[in-house]
Amino acid sequence: VTQADVGKALANLKLPGVGALSQSTICRFESLTLSHNNMIALKPILQAWLEEAEAQAKNKRRDPDAPSVLPAGEKKRTSIAAPEKRSLEAYFAVQPRPSGEKIAAIAEKLDLKKNVVRVWFCNQRQKQKRIVSSVTPSMTGHGSAGFGY
Repeated sequence: VTQADVGKALANLKLPGVGALSQSTICRFESLTLSHNNMIALKPILQAWLEEAEAQAKNKRRDPDAPSVLPAGEKKRTSIAAPEKRSLEAYFAVQPRPSGEKIAAIAEKLDLKKNVVRVWFCNQRQKQKRIVSSVTPSMTGHGSAGFGY
């Protein structure tokens, strides 16, 4: 459950005077960096949500169709099995920017959704960009190499 999910879910509890909380507020609560008064005000609200979430998790095990304290419509993270991942990596090595038709063909061949394959290629390109930028020294002169003030 993400901090943003918790913040949205609090609005669903319909507690008097409590709406959705931002992800940053939940983050600051977790890291104990809110003011003392805010911590005292938020603790019972978050405690109520946690108890409700735990109770619903137990009910979900017994009844998978039971309602949830989490916002509806949230997609689960897609997990790609190792053989399909190796195939995607091989396709990526040959063509990191496949056409829509090629993505559809890859998806069909690997029995994956077209959108999953498209997002995987996008994520892989971003990953490559991060790797390249972390290896390439900064050209701005503000890199970590020189501290000559």
